[in-house]
Amino acid sequence: MSTPRVVPFLRYEDAPAAVAWLGEVFGFRPLTAPPGGGGPGHIRLALGDAVVVVAPVRDGEPYLRSALDLPAVSQGVFVVVDDLDAHYERAAGRGAEIVTEIEATPDRARAYLAFDLEGQLWAFGDGFA
Repeated sequence: MSTPRVVPFLRYEDAPAAVAWLGEVFGFRPLTAPPGGGGPGHIRLALGDAVVVVAPVRDGEPYLRSALDLPAVSQGVFVVVDDLDAHYERAAGRGAEIVTEIEATPDRARAYLAFDLEGQLWAFGDGFA
């Protein structure tokens, strides 16, 4: 895997639970080990060539919050997957809150939207035209 040029980072109230949920429901796998002792730190996760960083909310950083603390989200993470239909079935079957079903996008790809356990918005698609 080459080094990604853009890596989203997301804050969670319960980062260890988020890491486990993102693995179980969306299929992400850890690239780095959790910090020693379960304390604050970040974990890089991968799904295919996509990489995201998950970290806990920290006191003193009011500009980085969990989606649970916000009235709405203003962004999401788009991940291209090899088998969109299988990915959708996995996510829907394991508890992801599906926001939109698989549908055609304006650039002739297909995608669906889902919220994770803390309300972060995720989009999964089969590419860009």
